[in-house]
Amino acid sequence: MFGTSTILLLCFLIDAISAVAVTTFPRATGNVTYTNARVLAQNEIFDGAMRRFDRGRGACQQQVEGGKADAVFILENGATLKNVIIGPDQAEGVHCRGSCNIINVWWEDVCEGKFHMTLRNQMLGVK
Repeated sequence: MFGTSTILLLCFLIDAISAVAVTTFPRATGNVTYTNARVLAQNEIFDGAMRRFDRGRGACQQQVEGGKADAVFILENGATLKNVIIGPDQAEGVHCRGSCNIINVWWEDVCEGKFHMTLRNQMLGVK
């Protein structure tokens, strides 16, 4: 009924349509501003419920090198950060100290640092 060329064309079209899938940036369900970095303890799981997290206006000093104290989140070994939007008012987004998991985390803008890892023989899980 269908020739080889027709089947190949259909496979090509299915692949092409799949490749065109667009990921839209999620809409924040709320806003949270921290005055200090939020530290996730060892093995803690933090679900941000798709809220926007930042450090407040003026936190971004362009390309001035910051450190962990300027981060929005600091993840200790084994911590999981999920369902979070990092807002533009931050200097350092996320710092991971050891193995950590990043699941469904979005950055609206990057000031000086988006993601920083401090690890030796550790793993990062990104989904």
